[in-house]
Amino acid sequence: MVNANEWLDEKILKNQRAQVTHLYIYGQCQYNHTTYQNGCNCCNNRNNVSNPPQYQFYNAILEGELDLNDFANLQYLYVYGAGPGQDQQQKLTNLKIDKCNKLFQLQFNNPPFSKIMEQIITDRNRLKSQVEKLTSIIRNIKGFSLGDIKAANKKMQEENLEYQVVVIKSKLTEDCQLLLETLLETQQEVLQNDNIFARKQLEKFKKRLSNVINAEKIQELLGKIVEINELEVQLNNLKIQENK
Repeated sequence: MVNANEWLDEKILKNQRAQVTHLYIYGQCQYNHTTYQNGCNCCNNRNNVSNPPQYQFYNAILEGELDLNDFANLQYLYVYGAGPGQDQQQKLTNLKIDKCNKLFQLQFNNPPFSKIMEQIITDRNRLKSQVEKLTSIIRNIKGFSLGDIKAANKKMQEENLEYQVVVIKSKLTEDCQLLLETLLETQQEVLQNDNIFARKQLEKFKKRLSNVINAEKIQELLGKIVEINELEVQLNNLKIQENK
C-alpha cells in the first residue's frame, strides 16, 4: 500500500498529465491475481503503463488523497481493488477532480469509494442548485433590488460555509470538531468586537488545528466568514439608506 499522491508523482510527471484522457488503476495484476504470485510475470511487473493518452496501472493499492486536478483532459477514471477483503480494497479517503471538467465516466468497485462518490454527487447537486438560483436572478434582474441580490449571495455563501464545515468535521475527532467550532466563533468575535485577546485566541486555535487541517483550508473558512460579515454590513447599510 502506498500514498496515492506520491505514487501518482512517480508514475505520471506533472507536465504530462494534461494529455491523459484515460486512467485505469487496478489492485490486481493483468491475470486478476488478488494476491502476489511469485511465478507470475504480471505480478512482478509493477510498472505496467500503456501508451499516452491512456494509462493503465496494476498491482496498485493506494491510500489517502488522490489529487487529479492536473488532469484537465481526463475523460475516463476507473479504480479497482484486488478483491473483497478489507486489505485488498483501495484505501483512498479523498478524490480531487474539481478541475477535471471533461470527466464523464467514473467507476469504482470497492465500498470505501461509495462515500467519495456520494460527496462528489452532493457537491455537484449543490452547485447545480446554486447556479439555478443565480440564473433565476439574472433572468429576472429587473425584479430584484441590489439588496435582494446581496441577500441571495449572502445566503449562498452561508450554505457553502456550512457545507464545508460539515465535510471537514466528518473527518475529525470530536475534540477537533469542537475546536473547529470554537475557531469559527472566535473569528466572528474578532469581526464583531475586535480586541487583542480575541486575536490571540484565534491564532492559538489556528495553530492547534493546523495539525489536522492544512493552513490553506483554515484560512479559506475564515475568509468566508469575513465575506459573509461584509455582506451583512452592506445589507444593513442599504436598509439604513432605504429608511432615510
